[in-house]
Formats: sequence, C-alpha cells, structure tokens
Amino acid sequence: MCAAGLSVSGAAFAADLAVPEAAIIETAPSPIDVAFGVKFTSEYVFRGIQQADKGPAVQGYAEVQAFDWIYAGVWASSVKFPQGYGFSDPAAEIDVYGGLRHTWDAITLDVGGLYYWYPGEANLAFVGGVPVKPAHIDYWEIYAKPSYAFGDLGSIGATVFWTADFVNSGADATYASVVGKLNVPYEIYPDVGLYVSGEFGKQWAGKTDAGFNLPNYLTWNAGFGITYKAITVDFRYSDSDLSARECGGFSGVRTWCGDRYMVGVSFDTALSKLK
Repeated sequence: MCAAGLSVSGAAFAADLAVPEAAIIETAPSPIDVAFGVKFTSEYVFRGIQQADKGPAVQGYAEVQAFDWIYAGVWASSVKFPQGYGFSDPAAEIDVYGGLRHTWDAITLDVGGLYYWYPGEANLAFVGGVPVKPAHIDYWEIYAKPSYAFGDLGSIGATVFWTADFVNSGADATYASVVGKLNVPYEIYPDVGLYVSGEFGKQWAGKTDAGFNLPNYLTWNAGFGITYKAITVDFRYSDSDLSARECGGFSGVRTWCGDRYMVGVSFDTALSKLK
C-alpha cells in the first residue's frame, strides 16, 4: 500500500481486506492469441501477375501468435489456371508459414518461411488438343520483412523473399520491395479511417531445369482504403514492366501481366479483441 493508505483507520483497513481478491487483481493478458480474417477481391494479383484468370477470388487466413515473438499460420485463396495453357489447374493456393516477429518501439522485424501448396493439381492437361503432363508448382520461400512505424501516421518497410526452386522449376529467385502506408489524420466519422499505401518491387530469377532463363522484372501497386472497425475496403492498381511475350513465357498467358484495377473487402480481427 502507499504511504497515504497506511494512515487509514483499522476499520477502513479491515473493509479493504474484505474486498474479493478477484476485484482488485488484474488478470494478465494471455501470451497466446489467434488472428483470423476473410477477404473477397475482384482479382487476385501476385507480384504483378494474375492468379485467377482475371476473375474474383475468395481468401482467408488464421494465425497463432505466441509470447509476442513466435507465429505460425495458414492463408488460402481460390485460383484459376486454365489447362488450355498447360497449367495443372489446382483447386486452390494454400500458404503455410511461420517465423519470428517482434517490435521494439517503432521497429518491427519479421523473419520466417512459407510453403506454397496447390492441392488438386491435374495430372494431365491439353495443349492444342495434345495431352501433356503439367509440372506441379508447389515450392517454398524464406523471407525477412523489417518495418518502421511513424506512430499513428503510417509506416515504411522492406521485404526480401528467396527460393532455390521457384514454382518447382529449379530456378532460384529473389523478390525485394519497398512498401509504405500513410494513414489520413482526419476522422470523418467515429471508427472510420482512411489510408493510402503502395509497393514497388523487383524479382530476379535464374535458369530453370529445362534450360529457360526466367525474366527479371519490376512490379508495383498503389491504392487507398477505408476502414470501419474490423472491416476494410481497399481499391488498388497493379502493373509490371513485363512485355506480353515475357508474360506468356513466364506465366503461360500473355495477358496476365498488364495493368489491373481491383477492389477488395476484408474482415480482420483476433480472439483478444472479441473478449
């Protein structure tokens, strides 16, 4: 008790002791939390390249966070790779990931690894009416994502991803980018927020097992969003400097790498926020 508390009378002190212990002791927050969310997007673009044949996609994730250091999760999205171009036409993309993430004041460091799994890949595809056996594209990456936050104003960061077997082709690949987000300091309505954000990146890739050199290319996206409590509506533009010929050689479809405009609606929360 503080010095002032020592001066109370015996009766008052006895009354204090009569207060149930649960009423005067705060419960420590749990060291483990679970974050989760769902999203509907008009198009799914990954590093400047279409993943759902210019159509909509449904996505979702769940992530376990422990002791403000360790995390592991799974993220999934619907995809559409037409077999007419020799794709294996998986039922979905499922990313399993995990690593270490911690924040020191304004600085956050995130390092880890993930595995891109495409379940339901076909064992037979047709190109020009001729049956072929498509290459399955499951692969892994490791990454580092440092960032710096400017209070409630926004943040700036970088990402680096590397793999020795990009889309199971045998080619090594590195993707690096700069990302930024600016929160608009203007409250138009309680619990409503506005932001602008963007990313500028480059991918370097090597030679595949089949002897093809994958193209190095630049990609970028920019957009703005509106948040209301756990709901976000995001409007985004994405593009790359891949030519139609390079896009066809890289993704199999010449029109999958151009400029795209999309809108997404997402819901994100955590168990700790629901209590």
